[in-house]
Parts: sequence; C-alpha cells; structure tokens
Amino acid sequence: MDFLGDIAHTVSDRISHIIHGDEHHENEDQVKNLSVQDPNNAIADRNPLLDDDEEVEDAAIEAARQEYESIKPSPQFKCGPVLRYQDTLVDQRRWVGSVLVVTDRQDPPRLVIQDPTKSQVGYASPRRLETWEGNHFYRYEIQLSLLKKREKNIKYWFETENGRRVQTPQTWNFFVPALENAFNWAFYSCNGFTSDVEDPETNFHGANPLWDDLLAAHDGKPFHAMVGGGDQIYNDDVLATPEMVEWLALDEEARVATEFTNDKKYAVEKFYFDHYTSHFTSGTYSKALSLIPMVNCWDDHDIIDGYGSYPAKYQLCAVMQGIGAAAAKFYLLFQQHASGNTTEKAGLITASSGKGWSCITHFGKRTLMVLPDTRSERSKETILSDSTYELLQQQINAQLLPSTRHLVIVLGTPLVYPALTLFEDALETMGETLSRGGIIGKVFGKCKAFENVLGQFGPELLDDLVDSWACNIHTAEKKKLVELLQTIAVQRGVRVTFVGGDVHVGGAGRLFGTTSTSPLRDPYHMTQIVSSAIVNGPPPGAVISALHRSSKTYPLNDFTSEEMTEIFNQDVTGEDLEQKKLLNRRNWCEVRELSGFELEFTIRIENEDHVGTKKYPILVDRLEIAEREQ
Repeated sequence: MDFLGDIAHTVSDRISHIIHGDEHHENEDQVKNLSVQDPNNAIADRNPLLDDDEEVEDAAIEAARQEYESIKPSPQFKCGPVLRYQDTLVDQRRWVGSVLVVTDRQDPPRLVIQDPTKSQVGYASPRRLETWEGNHFYRYEIQLSLLKKREKNIKYWFETENGRRVQTPQTWNFFVPALENAFNWAFYSCNGFTSDVEDPETNFHGANPLWDDLLAAHDGKPFHAMVGGGDQIYNDDVLATPEMVEWLALDEEARVATEFTNDKKYAVEKFYFDHYTSHFTSGTYSKALSLIPMVNCWDDHDIIDGYGSYPAKYQLCAVMQGIGAAAAKFYLLFQQHASGNTTEKAGLITASSGKGWSCITHFGKRTLMVLPDTRSERSKETILSDSTYELLQQQINAQLLPSTRHLVIVLGTPLVYPALTLFEDALETMGETLSRGGIIGKVFGKCKAFENVLGQFGPELLDDLVDSWACNIHTAEKKKLVELLQTIAVQRGVRVTFVGGDVHVGGAGRLFGTTSTSPLRDPYHMTQIVSSAIVNGPPPGAVISALHRSSKTYPLNDFTSEEMTEIFNQDVTGEDLEQKKLLNRRNWCEVRELSGFELEFTIRIENEDHVGTKKYPILVDRLEIAEREQ
C-alpha cells in the first residue's frame, strides 16, 4: 500500500475507533502516527508536516545555542520524552521517528511538532503500546519531509501540561538532516558503572562528563542520531532483588529446577521498570534522550551480565528465561518504542527462529546502518542463528540504495580484537596470572560484578563463559559473518565498517585483503572502531599491556587478515605513548560524513580532569571500485 493509501486506511480505522468508543484500546497494534488532526481536534485528510509545500527551501532554520539547563524530562510524565530515529525513506524524502512517554494517565496530551519551513504545526496522537501496573507506555509517531540541501531544527512540545493549556509550554528540539548532505551521528556504549568501580563521583566525576561533552559537540554541529551499541543501562542488580538472592542461594539442582513464579516475575519486572524510569530521567543522559533521536541494539548488561553465554542448563532454566523475557519486554518499550506485537511497525526484523529484533536503517542516502540482535539467539556456541544470517543478507541487499557508499555494522563486542588465548599467555609472561573468569572480566567488561554475582553459578560458568567474538569457540561464526559481508561489498561496491563497544577502551582495528595493494580499492578492507565506555571505568594498565603483547596479525581465511591498528601516538596529557593501539580511558565516538563521502570516526577520549575530550580521528574512505550514483 502506498503512503497516502496507508493514511486513508488508518484514518478510517481511527474514525471507527472513535465511533465505537475504543479510542484508548490497550496494546493498540497500529503504532503508525497519522496525526492528521487539525488544531480544533477534527480529523483531517492530510498531514501539514508532509503535504504542505515548504515555505522556502533556504529558510532560516538554524537554532541558537541550546540552553541545556532548561532541558529536563517532562514533570507530567514518569518518563519522557524519549526520541527514537527509525528510518529515512529516501525516495519520498521522508524522516520517520517517534517519541515515547510513560504516564499513569489514560488521556495523555497530543504532541505538537513545529517544522520551521511549514505554515502550520502538526499533531501526533498517542498510541498505547503497553500497560504495566497502571503505567501506560505511549508512542507518538512523527513523519517529516526533508529539504534537499538544508537540515531542519524541529521543535516539539505537548499540547497540554497536566491537563491544562499553558502559555509557554516546555519545549524540546531535534535536527533532521538535509537529504543530499551529511547525516551526522554519535556512538556510545557501556552507559553505567559496574559494582567494582569504587566511588564513581570522586574518581570519575560520575556519569555526566562525557554526556556533557557529547551535547557540547551536538550544540556545535548537530547529531541526527545517537547509536547505542549495547549496555545502554546496567541491569545486573536485578539479581540483587530478594527473590533472586533467594534463588541464587539454592544448590545447583534446585536452582535449575525452580519455576519462575508470579512473585518472581513481578519482582523482576518491577526492577526493570523502576530502573529504566530512574536511568532515563537522570543526569545529562536524560537531556540527550529528548534532543537526539536514538538507534539502539542491546547487549548483556541490558539484561544481566553474560546473558546468553551460560552453559545450557543455566541459560535454559525457567528463572533465567523469565529474566530474559522481562528484560526484553522493557528493552522493546523503552529503547525501541515497541511492544511485542508491534516490532515490525517499529522497523525491527525477526528471523524465522522467532527470536531477536535486528534493526536496519538508512542514515541518509549514503550509509546503511545494521544493528544485529546478538543477544536474543545467543548460546554458548552460537551468536546468531543461520536464519538470522539469511535474513540479514536478504534485507541488506534489499535496502542498499544505488547511492549507498557505507555499510556500518554495529556489534555489541568488537569483531576485531586481540585473541583471548594469546592474552592469557601474555599475562603469564608478565607474572600477572589470573583465573579464567578474572581474565574474561578484565578484558570483556565483566569485572567484579561478574565474579561476585554471576560466579555464584559455580566454577563451570567461570571456566566456560564465552561472551565475545574474540573467543575461539566463535571463530568459525566470525568468519561466516565477515565472508557474508565481503560478498556484499564486492557485489554492491560498498565499504563495510564495524563499530563495537563493551571492552571499556578506545581503539581501532582492520580486516584487509592479504594481497591487496590499495585499501581504497580493496573490498575486504573493513575498519573496526572500538569505543567504550561513555560512563563505566576502564581496565587497569596491566590488561592494556597484555592486550598489546597479544595483538598480532591473524589470518581470518585464505585471503583476509586482521589486526589492531595504532591510532594513539599521544595520551590526552600530551605524553608520548608506547602502546598505541588501545587507550584505557572513557570515551565516545563522533561520526561525520565528509564532502567526499568518507566517514570520519573521531574517538573522543576523556581528559584527566574529566572536563572535555581529546580527539583521535579515523578516516574511512568510500570503496572505489566502480562508478557510483552521486
């Protein structure tokens, strides 16, 4: 169905709902916003934000410097507004996104959207996704037209506040890019502190410094999206609820046999709901959520530490599966603006296995962003199912445009990283012997939370947990993923880049054709950007030394090799560095599209005084193997 036909169909449905008195149906399956209502609350047959002509193509649409002190979550809601970017429909010059609020009200206000190039404001009506314990999740869908050459500063607010109209409502804003110009974005991961970080306020100035830096960069040159690479929230303390502490205290046989009773389900869901509402309304992060549309995948801490990588008897037991289901419910609601039955309308794709919610979205005309769900299907041996690989290959090929130059793959953990077995050997030669569990903790962000909480599952877990692409058990699957993308790169002429976090360092690596003489013309040349953590503390220097000692050039297959690359000649202090591949300081990544269609990834490393960052740019060229559409 074309868009106008879709609008007419849904408006008809909406009128039917009003006539039959079920306007506020729970779990409404039509999450598409067609807020084609006029200011007098009458149903209209058009959307002024889409159908009206632009007032002027070169309108004065730049924003004044943002006063961030005035940007706060709306006091009339328990959470929100939270922005999400869904897609750009390039052939229609259309931006698609949404706003989420959580409230105990059953009659939330309409959202008002002001496009500076339109003569009228637009309205988005709330659609209820879910209700939990009297708390309603409402999604407002927004669709906007794009200018060809100029980005727009879109202003939005709520029609009423606490049921009454106010003369000067609280407002927020976000930017949509010009269709022909750069789509700029930020990447972050590991957005919380684990329990091993002693005194976060004293040692790191808390969670805000790098979010302050990100918003300062946004203020200078706006981001059109912010990509969460996993661990947007640390939910490990769900195991500290009394019901879960009682469960962990059981012996192994009893723990595996325990049912996920209603009282356990309620306790777990209450933890996730309370933690999300607190986390999403606190600090500078809450400001960013209302100003920069998010695009997310999830990783283990969004559920619990190491979820998916446990031995089968633990992973598949009723309580663990119940925890996973509760985490998924609130992940979809808070981070994807979707309920279990509206994921497709939120732009998420699920393979025939029925598990997982991967995301593929266009960052403008020239970048296709792919965020596979690497947690929902994970087992000790497998990260993604065969059906998901088939789906990703099919969907990527279907959604690549003639103008696409870059294919960016976001993975929770880095695909290119020093091998764990060589890291163990390097530690031993340094006299830094650790248990295998300790090694996994130090390298892959598990820290004391892993050993102290999840270690209660017993020695088998500490010996066998494999939660990274760098572990030997995932080598064959890693090769499978890379070769799938190599085929796409060769056939479609796009540059593939990997972005990942999890490991609490900044760095970069690369895959490359073993016989290649020119990276510009090598479809097997793929850069790995490593950026984490925006909040959590970094690993100690001994771990960085061991990682450097174990950083070799490895063969991936008969024609491809991989290695870490040297990007850090100096520390943020100006001191020359001997170890140039990985830097153990907090960081985030700024991504700008340049005029030659290159992508510039700038890892922004936190200064020692926790004020501002030092920039380390990495240029990813377009692939030059064929004539391409401009």
